[in-house]
Amino acid sequence: MREFMTKVSDYLNERRNDPDKREDRLAIVIIGAVAVVVIVILLLILWRHAAEDRAREESREELRAKRKMLETAEHEEEASEYMSQSSEQDTVGEDYLSSIEYLSRQVEELLSAMTQVEENLTATMEQYQEDDDKLRQQIGAIRTEVNTIVQNLKETQTKLYDLTDIVQIMDKQKIPMVQEQILEIQGNMKQVQTDITNLYAKITALEQEDKKLWESIGELEQTLQTVLNQNMTEVNNQFDTLLGQLKTVENRIGKLAVQTLKYRYDAGENTLYLEPYEE
Repeated sequence: MREFMTKVSDYLNERRNDPDKREDRLAIVIIGAVAVVVIVILLLILWRHAAEDRAREESREELRAKRKMLETAEHEEEASEYMSQSSEQDTVGEDYLSSIEYLSRQVEELLSAMTQVEENLTATMEQYQEDDDKLRQQIGAIRTEVNTIVQNLKETQTKLYDLTDIVQIMDKQKIPMVQEQILEIQGNMKQVQTDITNLYAKITALEQEDKKLWESIGELEQTLQTVLNQNMTEVNNQFDTLLGQLKTVENRIGKLAVQTLKYRYDAGENTLYLEPYEE
């Protein structure tokens, strides 16, 4: 365009300086008008191209913005879904934890009753410290049996505390461990029940075999009967509940997506995304 304008200017100067050509001013005017029109057209074309470039760039920016918004919303939804699943998984553990805590209370009541029996036997032994050594030894033997039951119950309590720690956050990998622990605790309690049953039968028989010893500790029979008929029944029922719930817990956890969160950096967007991924 610059070369064209230079040629037009040279031509006009030539016509202006040539006296013989001054009469052709009309042609000059026409040429000038054409040049102006050409310039205007060229400017319009350039403006249109610039406008189209700006429109395309704005469209690309708008598209990138929409894509970023959709991607962000998608990541937020995935993260929210993961957190919801994680929360549900925690709830499963909390439900099971409540059942274990109930069993712990039953064991604690049983331990309290047997500890009271042990203390009563100790007090009875002290009454016969000098009067009847044989009777004191008999009571001491029974107290030893009770002490074994008490120690077994204390060990069971410890295992229940450990089990409580395991199920704080329940997941599929922990199910076999939880089941094994429950069965082990149940085995301990079956032994406790057997020992208490034998002790109850032994004390009951004293009414016919040893009147003096029966008079000393016969009142413990009622305590042992209550323990067997009430406390141990509750404990056994709770074990059935726990083992039944364990299958339900396993099914519920199995329906949850086993996912963890990760961070992903998008260099083009200069953005850090939080999103779940399958392990």
